[in-house]
Amino acid sequence: MASRFVLAFPLGVTIGKWTRAFAERQPGVELVVRPSADPLAALAAGEADMVFARDAEAADDRHLIPLYTEDVVVVMHHEHLLTLEEKLHVADLDGEARVTGEPSEAFMRSVAAGDGIALLPASVAKALRRKDVTAMRLEDGPTSQIGLTWPREGQHPLVDEFIGIVRGRTAHSSRNPEVAATEAAQAEQSAKGAKRATGTRAAKGATARTPAKRGAAKRPRKR
Repeated sequence: MASRFVLAFPLGVTIGKWTRAFAERQPGVELVVRPSADPLAALAAGEADMVFARDAEAADDRHLIPLYTEDVVVVMHHEHLLTLEEKLHVADLDGEARVTGEPSEAFMRSVAAGDGIALLPASVAKALRRKDVTAMRLEDGPTSQIGLTWPREGQHPLVDEFIGIVRGRTAHSSRNPEVAATEAAQAEQSAKGAKRATGTRAAKGATARTPAKRGAAKRPRKR
């Protein structure tokens, strides 16, 4: 078994509950956890065995398990005119100056100085929050997705263990050595299959209920 496992994650993503569980189950393994401005680049460079990535897409050279999505918010000076709006929509941002670049304390200082507004994932805005900056949700805005990804070739032997922890499997759960690849393949298809399955279930449910009502109408009443 490998004696070292390296994880990388972007700003705003909280992974402490998973890394603590991993450390408890694998006390003989050196767990290295690295914040990264570009986790995918760290993975490609061999600097991490597995990474949490924001808005990553499935690729031929790596697996991807989508974990959760979060809102994207507008951050602006706390006295900006947009803060007077009860609700914000994308169209309300037309013509507004934008602050661009990698989110950081310097980035937020620019927002606080009134240089412009910016769109950030909610967790990133929270991690960089300031008293003189307000964050507001966009009613029709985009979302940001967090996923867990690792190479298809040369997979680290502890990848399956970590996936099990993220998935909520207990320390005593039986694990198939190929479960990681299987779960990844299923997850990569889930987004496409969810909409089709939902529509199918709804159609079947409507069909199943109709005969039941007809049958109920034909039953004679007891006297």
